[in-house]
Amino acid sequence: MNKDRTGGALVERKVLVVDDDIESLRLYGDMLRRAGYAAVTASTGWEGIDLAVKEQPGLILLDLRLPDITGLTVLETLRTTLSTKNIPIIVVSAISKDDNVMKAMQMGAFDYVVKPITYDDMIRRVELVFFSRERQGEGDQAPVLIVEDSAIDGTALSEQLGSWGYQVTWVQTGREGIEQAATGNFDVILLDGLLPDINGFEVVKEIRATERLGTTPVIMLTVLSGLVDKLKGFESGADEFLNKPVSWEELRVRMRSLMRLRGMTKQRFALSEVVGVITNAIELTEATEPRHNQKVASISVILGKRMGVQGHGLWVLEMAGSLHDVGKLVIRREILFKPGKLDPSEWAEMQRHSEYGEKIIKPVHGFGEVADIVRHHHEKMDGSGYPDGLKGDQVSRFVRIVSVADSYEALISDRTYRPAFTRDQALEILHKETDEGRWDSQVIAVLSASLDDLDNL
Repeated sequence: MNKDRTGGALVERKVLVVDDDIESLRLYGDMLRRAGYAAVTASTGWEGIDLAVKEQPGLILLDLRLPDITGLTVLETLRTTLSTKNIPIIVVSAISKDDNVMKAMQMGAFDYVVKPITYDDMIRRVELVFFSRERQGEGDQAPVLIVEDSAIDGTALSEQLGSWGYQVTWVQTGREGIEQAATGNFDVILLDGLLPDINGFEVVKEIRATERLGTTPVIMLTVLSGLVDKLKGFESGADEFLNKPVSWEELRVRMRSLMRLRGMTKQRFALSEVVGVITNAIELTEATEPRHNQKVASISVILGKRMGVQGHGLWVLEMAGSLHDVGKLVIRREILFKPGKLDPSEWAEMQRHSEYGEKIIKPVHGFGEVADIVRHHHEKMDGSGYPDGLKGDQVSRFVRIVSVADSYEALISDRTYRPAFTRDQALEILHKETDEGRWDSQVIAVLSASLDDLDNL
């Protein structure tokens, strides 16, 4: 049974989705399963309550508009039932300005989302819950910086956040905020948009220009309410934009979400370091050019960006590129380092490295998509690849990207059985194989347009 340790207890990676729209149930279920979660679905409120009690999921996605009882009734029932009262619930609404959303937050909902929701946003929010150490979202002495020139607002924010368990540092000018942000290890920064020396937009820009602070969540709090001001805040690098006077309930839920995002980011940095160690081990084991795996990761990210992949998706491509050959750690060295052609039995064993790689990675929380790419990075569009002989639309976009990145990097690198091809020769080979149906022509076109960037890796 696939479980995570959360808040000291084992929590199954199972999500219950309660929604009366059949298409939404199918879509959310597919999203969750694709990311490695088990999905249970209910189309009515009472069915959702019954399944919550029986299945004990690690998270519930709850639509507020249901055919039999309201989502608020479901939420209240689950919160007052002993066996379900601690299960995090994310409420789903079709409109952003829904009074029932705020009622749900006051009743103890963990977060809320507005339809339609993208895959990246869905999985990010789900992962925030499962990465969380404290389900109730208490501050746990997490350090927070407040940059606010108003004594009244600064005092109120400090007292309120302190009551939620955060460790608060409060400064009253933009320059002090930048200095504190640079010297402290803050998990969230609350920033007034109008400050006496420099405005909040400039403060965010300076904070974001510092590499170490590039991922620190920033919430802008301001009396400015126009769309232009909000867009300017987001373009400067703010993560949230809340209007004064601040709703404590809305601030609290945004703090919870950003704290969990911060925790997830820290864990991802730690995982990246571990991945680096594993990558070095792979390269000591297999007969490839130095930094092959890192280069495949970098090429995958460059191609992904040019094809519109963002955020979580780029991280998935980076991890998959770094770990695509991790299964070779299990392959016999005499096969990996054989200078000549492999015989049929040796080739059959070599092909299993993608399956071994999936088995190694899949148990790691949040690596479901990565494991899928690792398993399938030798699949081809014409069905001639391995291990599953996927064909056409069965080959995911991320697999198409990583497989092209891997093949291109392999072609331009020296191998025990041949010298490296030039980049033009490699591209000619890939174009020929694309004409034969092996590669995605769009990915190859993007690769062709990206050669100058790839030369600098």
